[in-house]
Amino acid sequence: MQRRILAAVAVAAVMATAGCGFLLGNEPLRLNASQVTVSDSAVEETGYEETNVTEQVIREEVEAAGQTREVIATNHLAQYERQVGLEPLGEQRAAVFVAFSSPQAEVLGKSFSPLATMSEREILQQAQTSYRGLEVGEQTGSRNITTLGSERTVKQFDGTATLAGQEVDVVIHAGKFEHGDDFIGVVAIYPERIDGEEDRVVTMVQGLEHDG
Repeated sequence: MQRRILAAVAVAAVMATAGCGFLLGNEPLRLNASQVTVSDSAVEETGYEETNVTEQVIREEVEAAGQTREVIATNHLAQYERQVGLEPLGEQRAAVFVAFSSPQAEVLGKSFSPLATMSEREILQQAQTSYRGLEVGEQTGSRNITTLGSERTVKQFDGTATLAGQEVDVVIHAGKFEHGDDFIGVVAIYPERIDGEEDRVVTMVQGLEHDG
């Protein structure tokens, strides 16, 4: 009896969030994150340029009411880069800032956000930027930055990466937090030798915009 009651509660919860079409198999359940970007004023102040705004669609199947149903989750990503002089490589887009959003929703206890259980270090290892072979070293610090109405923690790491065929020492920042119905993640990577870049990263984080 208890199992039947729990099953009924689970089905009712799915119906409340997904609708009958999902349960009947007529349509998939769509989970859509809101786009996260950086304000024009923050981008202009820091000298970054928007280079990529895209969405990532994840499709998975779950069991609901004894049937297999499709769930489609849409994540969003916005990438910004800044060109700097980097000897002996010359001018390179070596300062990179990425913000991404992912829906928080769960279906029958399964989260469809890659950020739900990932640590900041794991987020960095998955980050796709102009850097290759990113090796994340030790955490060297953290700071609290006010953005999207609350104070958020962003961690800092040292590391190495390959840029234009050369290995460079880099500084890495990463943070994740909840806002509205989404998880928000931020990643920043830049050569260690660049002065003042941490302040620019702080400005970019402060300039996040998300409807949530």
